[in-house]
Amino acid sequence: MNEEFPILPTVLGLLVLTYFGFEVQRRRNKLREIFDLINKQESRIAEALEAMVARGELQPYVPGSARPSEV
Repeated sequence: MNEEFPILPTVLGLLVLTYFGFEVQRRRNKLREIFDLINKQESRIAEALEAMVARGELQPYVPGSARPSEV
């Protein structure tokens, strides 16, 4: 009943899981760099523009609604 603990497979399994975790995190960061387009300053600008639209100072953009004289 003297069984040995399988150290090598356990260590290799932990290394694989650790690598998998780092790879997932690296890809998440890369996707955030690509698709996270609005930072804090830009979000404040967007909020200000939305407030101006709500007050009627600006008209919201609707694609295809521009008259030829406005272009």
